[in-house]
Amino acid sequence: MKNISSTVQAINVLPGSMAVYDRKLNLLASSKEWQSGVQFELSQLNSSKSDLLNRFDASLKEAFNFDTSYFVEDLPAKKIRYKYKFSKFENEVEPLVLAQRILYTKPEEYRKEELLKQTNNVAFIGFWELNLSTKSIYWSEVTRKIHEIPDDFEIELETGINFYKEGADRELVTQVIDRAIEYGEPWDEDFTLITYSGREIYVNAKCQAEFENGKCVRLLGTFQDITDRVLKNEQLRISEEQFRLAFENTPIAFLIIDIENFKILEVNAAAEQVFGYSRNKFIKKKITDLYEPEEFQKNYLLIKNLLHQNSRKFENEQKFVGKDGNSILAKTYFSLNCDSKGIPKKIIAQIQDITELKKKNDEINRFVEVTTNQNTRLINFAHIVSHNLRSHSSNIGMLIDFLKNEKQEEEREMQFEMLVQASSMLTETITHLNDVVSVDINFQEKEQVNLFKFIENGIRSVRGLMVEVNFQIVNIVAEDFNVYAVPAYMESIILNLITNAIKYRDPKRRSWLQISAERINGYVIITASDNGLGINLERYGDRIFGLYKTFHQHSDARGLGLYMTKSQVEVMGGAISVQSKVGEGTTFTIKLHEEN
Repeated sequence: MKNISSTVQAINVLPGSMAVYDRKLNLLASSKEWQSGVQFELSQLNSSKSDLLNRFDASLKEAFNFDTSYFVEDLPAKKIRYKYKFSKFENEVEPLVLAQRILYTKPEEYRKEELLKQTNNVAFIGFWELNLSTKSIYWSEVTRKIHEIPDDFEIELETGINFYKEGADRELVTQVIDRAIEYGEPWDEDFTLITYSGREIYVNAKCQAEFENGKCVRLLGTFQDITDRVLKNEQLRISEEQFRLAFENTPIAFLIIDIENFKILEVNAAAEQVFGYSRNKFIKKKITDLYEPEEFQKNYLLIKNLLHQNSRKFENEQKFVGKDGNSILAKTYFSLNCDSKGIPKKIIAQIQDITELKKKNDEINRFVEVTTNQNTRLINFAHIVSHNLRSHSSNIGMLIDFLKNEKQEEEREMQFEMLVQASSMLTETITHLNDVVSVDINFQEKEQVNLFKFIENGIRSVRGLMVEVNFQIVNIVAEDFNVYAVPAYMESIILNLITNAIKYRDPKRRSWLQISAERINGYVIITASDNGLGINLERYGDRIFGLYKTFHQHSDARGLGLYMTKSQVEVMGGAISVQSKVGEGTTFTIKLHEEN
């Protein structure tokens, strides 16, 4: 004991906080600073702090086996933390351990550390520590909550690793721990964890290694539950995958647009087909480059409201321009793509080309209108049958009765002449009715005909009349100009335009008619202009093509010509319009499809 006494004497007078323990952890000697500080603090620890005492004792025992060990205080209530170094030395009687207390955390550092702890508690980020000297593990309160362990659960390295899902996750955490101990490699990994209650969760663990004298003495790091983030990312991945499948395979054009400069970021195959640009060409453009002049300005307010989130989406019809300058009518749907915080990142534009659909709908509507008009004509036809023919039949019936009862020959001859006139009028009415029925129900397939020849044939048909009234017709249609039409209708239309111009010429000046034709945007435009009497369109414009409508005092006017012309044009899918001014002349314009 002599050597021990001399050691005690030496410890008592040495400055600093130190003590000597034997293998049974008996305190053999201590400095005054140790007695006033450490011994007092250790004596104040109650059973709730038994874990700290156990770790202190375990570190002491570790020093007897490995020559050196360390222990770090972890008392949240203390503003100053200390680190203990336990060093074994040989005594003549038995090995002893010298314990030294070293200032580990200064007050300002402690304040920052406590602030960091509080912040991490709010963020639900835990801490962990592996003391390699004592083989003990420390988990913070948050880390224990994430593992869902009970308060009395004792943590060991093996049990801690067993929380990681068997297989790749458990193998990975073992591997990174080993490399951190051996090489000091830090790590930051995501794992699948099975909690104490059996729930499968996702966690992120970080690690730093602490070395002393070339040897790893401690691993410490953070621990965070990232289940919500992983599940959200997975949902986002699935949504993006579904969007990508829809994006690539939908027949509707999709454009992804930058919200800052309207630059096109990405397009699908349908967009390439609609606009005619390749993807490489698209990403060099802005969405504004695809609009017709002034069209973007019409929709700018809608896009502005979208970007300011006054509306989450909008849809309408817009006009765009394709690669070849072709006009594209499209049904559009614009929406915002936002991040997890709801901040807009991109504009998603869906563009459905409805150019052809619109044309077909217009044609359908036109045919519906034609059908409606045809029904109106049938009503007119019924009116003619019920009124005109009944009048004629009644008139003839009365004349026949007069003839039966009349005895004087002169009177009978006069009544017979009246009967002949009535019969002639009846024949004329029936002829007119036949013309109407022919237009309403007689439809033939269109074929390609030479317009120049039809006009020339029409001129030949009225040559004598032209000479008699000194009328000139100028045919400036090209000799090889063809048009798809029903031949009988085209012949009737040309003849009606010619006879109409002759019939309503101005006798005060030499009259003429000029017929021309051209192709514009998929249509054949036929124009017939004369310098005749002209029509008061303000007065008669809404009924100029009506059945039995006449606008001049002419002995041959019956009101059938223009009615028949309009009907025949519409049956062929075309349209006719008129411009006229009294005293100057009239221009009829016929619009037919260029293709069949």
